[in-house]
Amino acid sequence: MNKVLINIKTIIQKALSSMIDCIVPTLPIMIGVGMLKVALIIAGPSVLNILSETSDTFIVLSFVADAGYYFMPIYTAFSAAGVFKTDRFLSALAGAMLLSPEFVRLVQEGKKLSIFSLPIASTNYGNQVISSIIMIWIMSYVQKFLHKILKENIRPVLFPMLVIVIMVPIAFCLIGPLGVFLGDQLVKLILKLKDLGPLGNAIMCAIIPFITIGGLGGANLSAMLLLASSGVDPILFFSNVLYNNILGAVTLALYLKDKDPQTLASAITAAIGGTSEPALFGIVMKDSKALASLCIGGFLAGLYSGIMKVKSFAMASFGTFGIITTIGPGSSILHAAIAMIIGCIAGFLMTYFTHPDVKR
Repeated sequence: MNKVLINIKTIIQKALSSMIDCIVPTLPIMIGVGMLKVALIIAGPSVLNILSETSDTFIVLSFVADAGYYFMPIYTAFSAAGVFKTDRFLSALAGAMLLSPEFVRLVQEGKKLSIFSLPIASTNYGNQVISSIIMIWIMSYVQKFLHKILKENIRPVLFPMLVIVIMVPIAFCLIGPLGVFLGDQLVKLILKLKDLGPLGNAIMCAIIPFITIGGLGGANLSAMLLLASSGVDPILFFSNVLYNNILGAVTLALYLKDKDPQTLASAITAAIGGTSEPALFGIVMKDSKALASLCIGGFLAGLYSGIMKVKSFAMASFGTFGIITTIGPGSSILHAAIAMIIGCIAGFLMTYFTHPDVKR
């Protein structure tokens, strides 16, 4: 039994290590557009009111920032090619096909598609990270297989086409449905947690890092929209606001240890910009103590917000300014702020005092 557990632990560690190796090269993009989002929030009408949300400058910079995350399947596929030793440009194509404008249009219209009589999952792959990594990992074995069976004189002609033809059903008919299934289960879990009261809020806030790591942000949003349809969200939106700010506090504690400017930028991007990926994937995921501090801080903050019945009445940024969405009947922005302070202080102190000699 011990050997089995050790093997499972080794597999998980290797999977996480490979995932981090695939994501880390994309951090300049994540941090760049994350800091751009922070700058737009500060310059926008919510803070300094230098830029109007309807101004061309604000609009252009906003869609540029959004592009940094929307096309993440392409960036991570290109990066994963280096980790799994596959062709970089075929890998980039594999990521790009998930975002094909025609496919996106057909999905939005609810069109049922199939390939080789296999049903294609109608899902949105924008902002996804894990799907691309899994896809390129599988592609590495497909390429090795084709190299073995194709003669050298015909390989340059047939190899690229066969890789594409094989990967299309794998991506759209296997990986896609798996993501849809996991997303559906997550929505059901969130709705069950909603019925548990304060404990449900605490658990929700504690597991958001793993929802992000699992690439299930789309399901997170679907559940949020479902809850918002009633006019009030008692569990999910503010849990995301808490999570991002606690993540910022945890990352800030690590910055005070390593003095790495990238760590500080990631902390600001998470807390102010509401964009967690640079801090989570680039920093906290590498450190089990920091990840545990994040989850415990989230649990405590979520528990307090649940006890005090903090709710959200609108959708906004997941950053610090998202706290204003808690103003409404039966909810208190004061208790929302206290919950945030509890989580941030707990996460910061646990991280700081468990990392006396952090060197990055």
